[in-house]
Amino acid sequence: MAEPSSELIRRAQSGEPEALHQLVLSQQHYIYSIAMSVLKNPDDAADLTQEAFIRLFRALPQYNGESRFTTWLYRLVVNLGRDELRRRGRQVPIAPAPGEEEQDQVSGVADEDRWTDPELALDSQELRSQVRQALDQLEEHYRLVLTLYYFEDMKYTDIAEILNIPLNTVKSHIRRGKERLATIIQTQEQPPTPARNIAPAEHERQRNSFPGITPMQLLINVGRK
Repeated sequence: MAEPSSELIRRAQSGEPEALHQLVLSQQHYIYSIAMSVLKNPDDAADLTQEAFIRLFRALPQYNGESRFTTWLYRLVVNLGRDELRRRGRQVPIAPAPGEEEQDQVSGVADEDRWTDPELALDSQELRSQVRQALDQLEEHYRLVLTLYYFEDMKYTDIAEILNIPLNTVKSHIRRGKERLATIIQTQEQPPTPARNIAPAEHERQRNSFPGITPMQLLINVGRK
């Protein structure tokens, strides 16, 4: 996760084009990753990413630094994604199942090591490719929490603030989501091919090559809205 400097944010708030350009470059892949986690469609995620930046540029003067900038921004992205799902007659079920949170309070909290499971025998690069593919098979609430946790490197407290859910629910979703990921990875029919010998997984490629929208296009689109 790339946290912009206070100086860059201040310049962007003043409307400086180069600062806005840098802000887009530093955040577009993270926002797209979150959008993909919510919508699970590359075109929809690209549209949501563009809309998120348009909303960001409009709301940027109101950012007062009370929370981390990325927390504030990613909450905006998640809310936009939820609005889109509600528009389609769907919702992101963030709330835990009955009794889940209380059960986890007794059994323990999420493991502090992001990669202790479900990745026991894998190197980090290979693991990340597998986890990204396995995330698509999870329920939406687990997928969203684990995307923030694994690939945005966010703390439990930041995730709770972004998703507006209790801290213990975040820990519960991470713990149970990791168990489900372990099951998915362990039951794959074919053994994984080391990531260095294959093309990047679809999500990794999408993250490293943001589809169809350049920072300058985003700035132009803001002026059209």
